[in-house]
Amino acid sequence: MDVIIWAISSVFRWMRLKVYQYEVTFALYMLTPIEKFIFNTFLITLVTMIAAGIYIYLPDHLRAIYGRLYYYWAGERLFSSGRLSISSVFGESATAIGGMVYETAKNAAATTTQRMERMAEL
Repeated sequence: MDVIIWAISSVFRWMRLKVYQYEVTFALYMLTPIEKFIFNTFLITLVTMIAAGIYIYLPDHLRAIYGRLYYYWAGERLFSSGRLSISSVFGESATAIGGMVYETAKNAAATTTQRMERMAEL
């Protein structure tokens, strides 16, 4: 039982030390509790936005960089070579899906154009 109490108290001491180091590093120890709250809110918001941006946009940037490096190294685009094509990566359904997307966009554009013509007649 003493070992469990010692472990819990050492974890709490470690957490207090980390909070103290954080407050001393950023000079938060001299702020009022409201000012600390505002600063911490801004900091958490900033860190969250940076993490979300990295999660959302970094894979696309890495793919673009890899494509450019491959182009500089091999002298051809990544998906234009015979060895690696869009069909070989996504299968033959890529052409069918592309056709379906094209037809959907074409129908939506035609419907919108017809509505705009009817509104112009009024």
